[in-house]
Amino acid sequence: MLDSGDNIWVSPADQVTPHLEVKFVRDDLDDAFLENATTARIGGKTIPRGPLALQIAYKLYLGAQKDLEDAVHLYTLFEQTHSVFRLEEWVTRLDVEAEYERLKRA
Repeated sequence: MLDSGDNIWVSPADQVTPHLEVKFVRDDLDDAFLENATTARIGGKTIPRGPLALQIAYKLYLGAQKDLEDAVHLYTLFEQTHSVFRLEEWVTRLDVEAEYERLKRA
């Protein structure tokens, strides 16, 4: 998989969540995820992760039902900790203002 450049998706055996996806940079958006990365602690280790605001906006951009559900979940779960300014910045850059308005009403 690594040789062919495929993304790697990892989760506990026989489970879909929680999961971790290791991605290769393929475009400007992937690059933005890395450039704006924050860290997450897993099992006493830290790993880079895409910023929450970008993750939410990106899920809106993808637009599949599961992605929209993920966006609502992230938005609700981390409502007190994500930066509204940064989120709205990404919403504008990804041109998902209408989807964001619906998300705020969810």
